[in-house]
Amino acid sequence: MRSMKISKAGYAFRYLLFGLMFFFLFFPIYWTVSTSLRETAEIQKRSVSIVQKTFTLEHYQEALTGVDLLSSIKNSLILTVVTVVVTILVGFLMGYAFSKLHFKGKNMINSLILLTQFIPMVSYIIPLYLIMAKMHLLNTLWCLMITYIGCSFPMATVLLTNYIHDVPDSLEEAAKIDGCNSFQAMFKIIFPLAKPGIFSTAIFVFISVWQEYLVAVSFITKDEYKTVSVALKRFVHAHGTDWGGLMAGAVLISIPVVILFLFAKEGFADNIAGGVKG
Repeated sequence: MRSMKISKAGYAFRYLLFGLMFFFLFFPIYWTVSTSLRETAEIQKRSVSIVQKTFTLEHYQEALTGVDLLSSIKNSLILTVVTVVVTILVGFLMGYAFSKLHFKGKNMINSLILLTQFIPMVSYIIPLYLIMAKMHLLNTLWCLMITYIGCSFPMATVLLTNYIHDVPDSLEEAAKIDGCNSFQAMFKIIFPLAKPGIFSTAIFVFISVWQEYLVAVSFITKDEYKTVSVALKRFVHAHGTDWGGLMAGAVLISIPVVILFLFAKEGFADNIAGGVKG
């Protein structure tokens, strides 16, 4: 009987803890969406009610038309998609080389790539700015694209090297015995088995580029080339902050990330199941 009471108390404490965690995780999302749908008069009150009392879509209209957030979303999508594709391709090839091939200086090169991840972006933002200025690439998407790819592929290489290393060499050797060359074995055997790691790395790179602010605000001053993180700054004025528009913009730029997670979750789960089944 005593153990049953302890068990019930343990379950109650566990559910209480989960409830508190859910509240702290969900409440910022609720507050962002709720604020974006409230009228400006209600937002500017000294004591704002948790429960929404008014409803309007004017903040979304302002974000889409007045601030032209769609143009910034298009810029960020172009930068993010190109960066993810190039980073995954380069990272996969380098990860394969570091995990499956043997060549002189491999450990030193691998260590140098890993070392770049310990250098903060703020320490080389000025040299990068001077380089882009010399190449006349400032205020173009090219300067952001080059920087994002250069900063993303080292981490992608490190992550994919670990995933590819876990693939048994015997599978690749069996494929070569059956007539596959190195590239065929790499993309027909190694690539499918490393898909969970590729999905995880792609999500990591996507979010890192999508929310990046320091490089974008330093290299871009023209409105037509600004990314979503910089575009939200337009809601901050000299006389105050348009909280309704800011929250509406935050909701809009979160939609691509949510869609990515919904699709990537299915693909990631299918590849995990397939890998376990195989």
